[in-house]
Parts: sequence; C-alpha cells; structure tokens
Amino acid sequence: MKKIALLVCALAMVASPVTAQGSAGAGAGKGMGAGSGGEQTKTTSTTTEKSSSTAKGDDPLTRFVTTLTNVQIEVTLTDQIGNQPPEKKTVSMIASSRSWGKVRSAATVMPPGESPYAVQLNVDARPSVLVEGPIQLELTLEYAPSRNGANPKDKRPTGINQSQTVILQSGKPLIVAQAADPVSDRKVVVEVKATILK
Repeated sequence: MKKIALLVCALAMVASPVTAQGSAGAGAGKGMGAGSGGEQTKTTSTTTEKSSSTAKGDDPLTRFVTTLTNVQIEVTLTDQIGNQPPEKKTVSMIASSRSWGKVRSAATVMPPGESPYAVQLNVDARPSVLVEGPIQLELTLEYAPSRNGANPKDKRPTGINQSQTVILQSGKPLIVAQAADPVSDRKVVVEVKATILK
C-alpha cells in the first residue's frame, strides 16, 4: 500500500507542472488574442476618422468663408477706336460673398435722320471669398455703346456679351478680356477689381 501511495504522489507531481504550463499557455494565448483584437479595433477607428476627414476636405463648400463678408466690385471698360482717345466707363457695386449683384443701365439714342437704337451697359457679378484669401468672381457683361465717332456707316455699334469666372486678389485689378470689333479697328478692354471690405 505504501508503494502504491508513493507511486500516486509521484504521478501527481509529474502531472502538476504540465497542467500549470498548459494553463499558462492558454492564458498567454488568450491575452495575446485580446491584445491583437484591441489593436485591430484601434487601427480601424483611425482609418475611419481619416476617411471622414478626407471626405470633409473634398467638400467644395469648405473652400469659402462662412462669415458675412462684403466685396466691392469695379468693372472698367476702355473703349478705343484706332488712335483716338479712349473712352472709359466704370461700373461699381457692393455684394456679399456668394451673392449676386446686378446693375442695369440702358437708354435709347435717336440720331437725326436715322433710326433710334438702344444702348446698354449691364453687369452681373457674384463674388465668393475663399478661405485662403483670393476671390472667385462670376461675371456677366453686356455692353452696347452709342456710335460716338465710330464708322458713320454703322447704324448700331457692335456690342459685347461675355460671361466668365476668374480668381482675383483683393484690391488688385486684372484685365479679364479684350474684344476686337469685327468691322472696325475698335477694341474694348475689360478690367475688374474686387476688394474685400473690412
């Protein structure tokens, strides 16, 4: 009986380290698995935030200021025929950022012994102030002048109709168009200046 008891104790001592080792391995495996899972979740969260940030940066509306800002717009037309002194006409308006400003000016000219004709100078402008500082300006211009020294054979001078979008620096004028008359040596230069009002 003593021999059997000693044998049982010996077997128990041999089996005990194996069991402890197996438990430690299981614990380590479980811990690594949990740690790995946590790290993966963190990476996924970071990726989601990055994707959200990228999507927000691609939104075109984020390029423009959201505060109320007024912009003064000056459109100057220089109308010149050959070597004659140029005639300048300026249209000025104030419009808030991302809003339209419109100016209409029209009249009817009645030359003696000739048929009357209409003259007009219409300007539509929509400034949008960018967060970086420049101004994006949408501009539409209609210009039909009186004869005023043009070729007498021309009952109605050539008009100009243009529409464009340009980027301007606040307070700095920029020549945005130069049109030539198809029937004479007359030319019209369009200069625009947009200034952010503080």
